[in-house]
Amino acid sequence: MKKVAVVLIAFALGFNSFAQSTSDKVLKKNINELIESYTHYNRFIGNVLISKDNKIIYQKSFGYADFEENRKNNAKSIFGIASLSKSLTAVGIMKLVENGELTLETPISSYFPDFMPEFSNRITIQHLLNNSSGIQANIGRTDDSGNGLMPTGKAITFDKLLEEFKDSKLNFEPGSGYEYNNFGYVLLAHIIEKVSGQSYAEFMGQSVFKLANMKNTASASFKFVDQKTQPYLGLGMNKIERLNDHLDPSWLTGAADINSTTIDLYNFMQALDNGIVLKPASVSELYSRTKDMGVNGMLSGLGWVIDHKEGEKWIYNNGLLPGYASVMGSLPEKNIKIIILSNATSVNPIADDFQGKNSFVEGEITDKIISILLDKKVEFLPSPIKPKSSVTANSTKTYQLDSEHSLVLTKNGNSYSLDATGIAPWSVFTYAFSRNAKENNGASETALFFANAMSSQNFEGLVNYGNDQMQGFLGTEEGLAQLKGMWSNFLEHAGKFISYNIYKIEGDEVKNVHIRFHFESVDVGFVLSINPSNKIQGMFMDDDVKTSHINSVKLVPISENEFFINGHQNGGMQDLKIKLTDTDLILTDGSINFKAEVINP
Repeated sequence: MKKVAVVLIAFALGFNSFAQSTSDKVLKKNINELIESYTHYNRFIGNVLISKDNKIIYQKSFGYADFEENRKNNAKSIFGIASLSKSLTAVGIMKLVENGELTLETPISSYFPDFMPEFSNRITIQHLLNNSSGIQANIGRTDDSGNGLMPTGKAITFDKLLEEFKDSKLNFEPGSGYEYNNFGYVLLAHIIEKVSGQSYAEFMGQSVFKLANMKNTASASFKFVDQKTQPYLGLGMNKIERLNDHLDPSWLTGAADINSTTIDLYNFMQALDNGIVLKPASVSELYSRTKDMGVNGMLSGLGWVIDHKEGEKWIYNNGLLPGYASVMGSLPEKNIKIIILSNATSVNPIADDFQGKNSFVEGEITDKIISILLDKKVEFLPSPIKPKSSVTANSTKTYQLDSEHSLVLTKNGNSYSLDATGIAPWSVFTYAFSRNAKENNGASETALFFANAMSSQNFEGLVNYGNDQMQGFLGTEEGLAQLKGMWSNFLEHAGKFISYNIYKIEGDEVKNVHIRFHFESVDVGFVLSINPSNKIQGMFMDDDVKTSHINSVKLVPISENEFFINGHQNGGMQDLKIKLTDTDLILTDGSINFKAEVINP
C-alpha cells in the first residue's frame, strides 16, 4: 500500500446536539427525544423511569411486551432484571447481618464445609458480595483454562453445582483482587436459606420485597404471567425474534433470577434511602465495603458499583441475559434515580459471538440520560430526512481513499448505497484497520519483521528485536512455542491467513504499533510496545480490531449532503457518517475522519 488517506481530526457532521435546560418539562422532552431516536432504529424496547428530588419526572414504555400477542409494554410490565438481582440479594444478606444471624466476615466454610475445603475458610461473605473471592467456580463465564459452567435450559440443583465446583481453586487470594462471579451470589442465596430456614424466594418476598412495597417482584416466579414480558433477540437488526431457548433460573438463583418492574425497583431504591428495608448504617456499608475493579477507579460494593459520570458519583448495577437488559442507578448528590428495563438484546450473549453491543441500555442510553439531567451536551442518533418530491437523476461516483481503497456512491431514485472497492479485501466498516499507517520508522520496521515472522512461522533473528526481558521470551523454545501455538489457534478459528498491515502507530518515545492479521473469516489485532531503541518490550492482543465482510451498505440521508450508515444492523459494527462536498467524501466514525477524493465527477 503506497498512498494513504488523509486523516483529519473529527468534526461535527450535523450531530443533533444541544445544551439542556434543567426544567422538568424540558428534561422530559429531551429524554423522550433521545429514547425515540433509539426506538427509530429498533435499538430499544422496554420501560424507563427517572426521578429527581423524590419525584418521578419521566416514566414511559416503548415497544412490545409480546409481539406475537400484540401486547405492548406498559408501566406494570414485568421484566427479567438479570444481575440487578445481586443488589437485592445483597440487601437480603444485610438483613441477616442486622438480625445478628451472621457477619460479613463469616467464612463460607461455616455453611459449605465440603466446598473448596482447602480455601473456603479464607473466603468470607463480604468477598462473595464484592466479587473479591478469587474462586474459579463460576456460572455464565469461563476463564482461559475452561473453569466455569455455562447455564442451560435444564434445571440443576444446588447440590449438583456444589459437587461440580467442590474442587475448584483460587485465581487469587481472597480479598486481594477483583473478578466478577455469578456463582458467588448463588452461594449467597443458599446462605440466606440455611440461616433463615426459608427458601430464598420466601425470604426475599417477606423480608425485602414486602417491606419495600415491591408488589410485582419475585424470584423465578411466573405468577404475574399476564404482565410478564417475553424476551427477544435481534435488537436493532432486520428481524426480531422471540427467544425460545430459555435458561432455567435454578442456575442463577440470587445472581440473576428475579423478575420486577421499574416502579418496584424505584420503590426499592427509595426504601434504601429512607431506612425502610435496612438501617442507614447498613445501607452505607453496601457502598463503602468496596474492592477496586481495576478500571478507571470503579469500585465494586456489596451488590453495587460505585463509579462517576460527568464528575458526579454514580452508584448502580446493570444486568444482561438473553433477551433482557437492565440498569438501576442513582446520582446520590443530585437525588436522581434512573431505572431502565428492556426485553430485547441483539443476540444471545451466552451462546452467540457478536462484535457489537448486545444492548444500548448500559453505557449509551443511560450515559446520555445522565448528561441530559446534568445539563451537558448530548448527541442523538440522527433522524432521516424525507426525500424531496423532485427526484434528481440517478448517478454513480467513485471516491479514492488511497491507491488500494475506493468507495463507490450510487444514487438510484431516492435510495443511496456505498460500495467498498479496490485491490485489498476490506469493508467500509474496517478501513481504519485495513489501511497502512503512513509513519515509516524504526518502530514500524521492527513491527514488520515481527509480522513477517509470525505469518511465515520463521522466527530466525526475531530475538534480536526484543529488549533484554523480551529476549528471554523470544529466544527460548518455550516462548516460541507459545507464539506458534497462538498462530495455530488463529488458523483453526479464523481460517486461511491472507495478509497483514500496520494500521496505527501511536506514542512518543515508546510506540504502540498496531498490526492487523487478515484471515479468511476473522481479522486478528496485535499490538507491539516498542522502546526508543526500536526493541520490542511487550505485546498483547488488540481487541479494537473488528471483522466485516460487508462490501455494500445502505445510506440513510440525514441532510442534503450527509448520510448515516447503520453499523449495528450490519453485524454490530460502528455507526458511520459520510459528508459530501463538490470534490470529496469524508467518512467518519465520530472520532476520526477519512477523506476520499472524487475521481469521476
